[in-house]
Amino acid sequence: MILVTGTSGFIGKKLLTALVREYGADHILAFTSKPTSECRYVLHNDYNFESDYLLRFGYSRITTIIHAGAFTPKNVVESNDLVSCTSNISNTLKLLQLKLPELKKIIFLSTLDVYGKSDVINEQSLVQPNSIYGHSKLYCEEMIHRWAKTNHKVFHLLRVGHIYGPGEEAYQKLIPATIKKLLGGQPLQVWGTGNEIRSFLFIDDLILAILKALKFEVDLGIINLVSGSMVTVRELVDILVEISGINASIDILPMTSEGKNLVFDNSKMKMKLGNIETPLRQGLVAEWKYMARLQ
Repeated sequence: MILVTGTSGFIGKKLLTALVREYGADHILAFTSKPTSECRYVLHNDYNFESDYLLRFGYSRITTIIHAGAFTPKNVVESNDLVSCTSNISNTLKLLQLKLPELKKIIFLSTLDVYGKSDVINEQSLVQPNSIYGHSKLYCEEMIHRWAKTNHKVFHLLRVGHIYGPGEEAYQKLIPATIKKLLGGQPLQVWGTGNEIRSFLFIDDLILAILKALKFEVDLGIINLVSGSMVTVRELVDILVEISGINASIDILPMTSEGKNLVFDNSKMKMKLGNIETPLRQGLVAEWKYMARLQ
């Protein structure tokens, strides 16, 4: 049986649906803050439980944990919220302390926020978080690494990149924010030159990569789940305007600091998990149609 956390979030919802489709509802257990109709679930009560908590519900045959649950900031201010960010560490510790006699493997969804500045980010890039959120996820990585080695468990640390697609509307990020302005008839905003480079991985591609990682019975260690394709901020906004068919004005706003490029080398991901990447325009069309239906 596979135990999944974080099933009420953007990534977790999609992941739970995919796992149920792949393995069947009887083989998946959601460890969640909210009830779900997808499969069996246990409420974690804000991670307030004893080590034998799942055994009391009769769940002794869990072989794999996918830890997707975490406080994920929706904006820059939240990324340094001390209480919320450090809950990632305490909640992960509680999860590792659960008594699961048949557990063999743990998969942890981390973040690219653990990295420092780098021209091209890969798994060997400088690790130097610049937010409490990034530090909390890096600490969780180290906890899981050492716990897995000590207890002879297989572990995969998957650092998730910039993910887009239907379901991310709650986040104050470039793509959903631009779509919301288009749908609301508001002027669009581009900060600075708009030449900063970004790379986005479609949500379905991320889920497929996690499912492929799940099948490995040896340690994968750290893998960045990222896109190798690049687009400038202005190009991205222009594509969304074209998809929408709306004649929107674009305000160019000055930046007080120099913008940075975010370029990724995803060769390890392609080598281990395959070349899985939806073309950017195709993914943006899917997100546009989804958000338009929400209006």
